Amino acid sequence: MSGTRILGIDVGSVSISVVEVTAEKEIIRTAYAFHRGKIAESIESLLDGTRLSEISAVAATTSTPAILRADCRTDNRVAAIAACRHFHEKFGAILIVGAEKFGLIQFDGDGNYANFKANTSCAAGTGSFLDQQAQRLNLGGIQTLCKLATQNTVAVPKIASRCAVFAKTDLVHAQQEGYNLAQICDGLCYGLARNIVDTLFSGQKVRGPLVFAGGVAKNRVVVRHIEKLTGIEMAVEKIPYGAAGAALCLLDDMHGRDRCQTETFYHYVKDIFTRRQSRKSYCYEPLKLKLSSYPEFECTERYESSAGDPTFRHPIEVEIYIETISASRWDAYLGFDIGSTSTKAVLLGQDRTVLAGFYTRTSGRPVMAIQKLLAAISEWADTKSITLKIIGAGATGSGRKFVGKIIAADLVVDEITAHARAAVWLNPNVDTIVEIGGQDSKFTTLKNGTVTLSIMNTVCAAGTGSFIEEQAEKLGCPLADYTARTENQRSPMASDRCTVFMERDINHCIADGFCVDEALASTLHAICENYLTKVAIENNIGDKILFQGATAKNQALVAAFEQRLQKPIHVSKYCHLTGALGTALMLAGQKLTDPTKFRGLGFYEQPVVTRSEICPLCGNHCKITLADLDGQTVAYGLLCGRDYAAKKRRKHSYSGFDLLKQRSKIFTFTPQAHNRSEPTIGIPAALHLYEDLYFWRYFFNRLGLRTKTSEGCRDAIKAGKYIAEAEFCAPLTALHGHVQYLLGAQQAPGVDYIFLPNYFERKSG
Repeated sequence: MSGTRILGIDVGSVSISVVEVTAEKEIIRTAYAFHRGKIAESIESLLDGTRLSEISAVAATTSTPAILRADCRTDNRVAAIAACRHFHEKFGAILIVGAEKFGLIQFDGDGNYANFKANTSCAAGTGSFLDQQAQRLNLGGIQTLCKLATQNTVAVPKIASRCAVFAKTDLVHAQQEGYNLAQICDGLCYGLARNIVDTLFSGQKVRGPLVFAGGVAKNRVVVRHIEKLTGIEMAVEKIPYGAAGAALCLLDDMHGRDRCQTETFYHYVKDIFTRRQSRKSYCYEPLKLKLSSYPEFECTERYESSAGDPTFRHPIEVEIYIETISASRWDAYLGFDIGSTSTKAVLLGQDRTVLAGFYTRTSGRPVMAIQKLLAAISEWADTKSITLKIIGAGATGSGRKFVGKIIAADLVVDEITAHARAAVWLNPNVDTIVEIGGQDSKFTTLKNGTVTLSIMNTVCAAGTGSFIEEQAEKLGCPLADYTARTENQRSPMASDRCTVFMERDINHCIADGFCVDEALASTLHAICENYLTKVAIENNIGDKILFQGATAKNQALVAAFEQRLQKPIHVSKYCHLTGALGTALMLAGQKLTDPTKFRGLGFYEQPVVTRSEICPLCGNHCKITLADLDGQTVAYGLLCGRDYAAKKRRKHSYSGFDLLKQRSKIFTFTPQAHNRSEPTIGIPAALHLYEDLYFWRYFFNRLGLRTKTSEGCRDAIKAGKYIAEAEFCAPLTALHGHVQYLLGAQQAPGVDYIFLPNYFERKSG
């Protein structure tokens, strides 16, 4: 056995770990890299410098694909345990958090394996989830996010780590509330740690010492938060446990045998790989428009501007749609669309002529993004010697409320209304709007120019525009080249469930021999399928379909929708600006008579410093964001709707009519006397049952049965986390808490049965 060296390899969903172990179980070399689906090439690169002639055997984990010729394959969990036993004399549990999965292995007092608990088919709380958020904040990578998080010493915003969509929504809210990037990064790390702890540690006592392994163990901020949340100090392991454990298990298996006499050495890298035929199987026809016309996105002038604050590094894309004449004068409406990933502006003439469009990244700084757009507008007007007068300004998008306050907008309107207004202006006969933005996706139907139905995605990020950007970056494809590289490409099928699982499937496709362009095309089909199954009601899709949002500029994605629906898809040259355009059109339709309140194009030169405080006037304790402008304090975040200057809580019912109270009075009834021997039915005040409490109480009363409800339950989510023993969304977790409340002897004595009906719903159309 002397001189024997084992090569341990662990291939995960996004990365590869390699270790070289001697016969004495000494690790002499480790290597780590992201494979981006190019597994063989990545392994070859990692093995550069390794003397393969000295390698006696190759050990791999079971997650490693079959392209590797391994002498032994070890279950990933067994490998982790073997590595932990080798490096630590005493331990009570192993926490492993990787790119796609995380789990907790526990041992009894004698060090024997006791149990294992892991996350479900959800990527929240994993390394890839955190990496996605780092990319969304344009931080370059998770290392930058961690570095920023370590700089934070104050309170962090609450950011959900259940799903990328929830996290993105909370990121926007945090940005609106004035949190800086360090606080947001720390909040993301805390949210991830909170999700791990809630999933793995709730309702059970974990024995120490606790060993933390996996890629996320390198994130010091997450480690700190987990230690604080659990009260358990962790030993953080930097050695890749999967690869090391597989090698150690093979060494144990070889113990007592002369490996050199029974096996040949490896001489070349190619000896490590198996020779197998490619198994390419296509699921989709080439992406090509056949039924739809597509715009050339023509304009009179297009350029990039860097006007404004130089610390905001993203350029402004400027598109001019009119022939400008020097020394001319324009009275214009200005519409803003402040989204989670991008901020847009449109200048609209009084005759409803689109003068110009401006587009830039939000980058977690919506106010600065707005100021950059204002700087670009001013630069254009000055360069062309145009006298530009803004006669009205409005805002839409997820950041509309805060920014609307900051710029003193004349109109603040929701995205559905703004996009619908633009769609009807573009095509009066439109009956369906497909809108895929950076943060969310929306499905809207119209009749005679009026919105009849609107649905927004709520639980999945796989159908959003930001995912296209993330996958393009991961696969080394510039976003501007995405369309050209995916047109006329056939492709395999990829998961439409979640961004992380879609990423995993794409990596598998590339490993199976599909080229990068085919994998990129499969992403578009997956996004289309996700949208049609999880957002839209396919039977309600009409014949005049408008595709809006910046993602509509990806012609191959439009082709995927056309191929799936077998209907023409209409795209406007203003598709990426329709939110801002709709806002400007609504301003023009109002025919403003009073002078605009808008602070003016010169607002970009005014520094805006935000701060936060807690409102003490009621139990809501609203966290409000404040900005001082021209001697006036602008506030956002007061749930009661009061003016900041009014130091008195405003009643929720502005009209004096409370619909909830009225409904309560209408449905109140006097229960009939019941026989004490009759059972009592407990009805949880949660999920769909909450809306129907009065109905079910009346129903059981007519049957002569007593009822109790859980309306008095105040800590349902907290209680539910400890009894659910599985990952659920917050509403379902709360249901567990409400049921527990009804079963408790003190809160609801005498409950004999819990009423939990299943509701079946058939979508109309």
